[in-house]
Amino acid sequence: MDVGDSTHKLKVIQVITHLDLGGAEEVAISLAEALYQDVDFVFFAVLGIADNQIGRDFLQRLTRLGIPVYSGTTIGMKYGGALHAGWQLSRLARRLRPDLIHVHTEIPEMTYACATLFGLSAKVRLIRTIHNSSLWPAWARIGRWAEGRMAGAKAAAVSQAGLDGLWRFQTEQGRPLSPADDTEVIYNGVARGVPPSEDSGPGRATRPLGQPVQVLFAGRFEVQKGVDLLPEIVEYAGRDTTQAVYLHVAGSGSKARELQQWASRPDLKWEVGIHEPVPALARRLQDGHFDIVLMPSRFEGLALVAIEALLAGVPVVATRVPGLAEVFTPDYPLLAPSEDSRAIGRLLAQAINRLPDYQDLTWRSIPLLHERFSHRSMAEKYLELYSRTLAPAASP
Repeated sequence: MDVGDSTHKLKVIQVITHLDLGGAEEVAISLAEALYQDVDFVFFAVLGIADNQIGRDFLQRLTRLGIPVYSGTTIGMKYGGALHAGWQLSRLARRLRPDLIHVHTEIPEMTYACATLFGLSAKVRLIRTIHNSSLWPAWARIGRWAEGRMAGAKAAAVSQAGLDGLWRFQTEQGRPLSPADDTEVIYNGVARGVPPSEDSGPGRATRPLGQPVQVLFAGRFEVQKGVDLLPEIVEYAGRDTTQAVYLHVAGSGSKARELQQWASRPDLKWEVGIHEPVPALARRLQDGHFDIVLMPSRFEGLALVAIEALLAGVPVVATRVPGLAEVFTPDYPLLAPSEDSRAIGRLLAQAINRLPDYQDLTWRSIPLLHERFSHRSMAEKYLELYSRTLAPAASP
């Protein structure tokens, strides 16, 4: 790849919320893995590095490439952490003199906005990646202020729903819309997995008789992900299938205690385990550890987990919500309305009862998915965006 000026290697600070569970973090790190030979990356993790396997794995991936990671603050965002992190980012930018700052999601955007209060140079161009279709759901007033501090930024959304969400938020908050010429959709890319040949069959052998079907929910334990719907979904699905099922609920978040209490009930139709986030999830999906992925989300930006599962030949039972729906073909049969636990449960039972059929359907869609969610294509588009952002403005 060529950034156009062989004498100058672009220097980019990628600002992420933390080195911890999150699709935005995976996108930022995988982008660095694809472009580190062309771009001099530095990572600024606003909330630092999580003391868990996900955090350690992310840090190891960056360290292996020689990419430094700086932490922003240990202070809570509501108690001055945003200002502290903004001050730290402004100091780092003055020292490193980056060409670009690339922010991912709201906490990094708020941090950037705070950094402008501490003299962050306007010469440092800004790129935003919009990772969700619903922006600033709990902090609309702060988001409105941050939008004003990010005027002139170029924005890449991970889906059309994400771009629509940005424009909707700007309209609701009375802010100027990001011009169409300064925005685009760049789908998340997934590097792992090998496209099957046309005569390939399902990705794994039929599960041995009597062994439970392995269903996975993987994500943050928050309302956005629909994790609070799991008890009802399992109740409805359990009525329509007699097979043994083990439901892995893997992640972390504010609903963890409620999930633990539910999973410990003796009257559950299935065995349910609450687990830490799954490191290297794509690899474990490829290796056949899970049969079905369950995603009852209320809203998403795009959802890397769904892409990784489908590319591994693992059927996904999900909701037909903006962003997430863009992962699937229009006729994909395992999508239910948002918050409809009965419909989601019915589709989950259907996937369990006819697992080989849905594995075959999913496997046959892999070549198209590889083309649409190409990691190389994503990297090339971001490199082009970096170059366009720094190109001199055309004369009128």
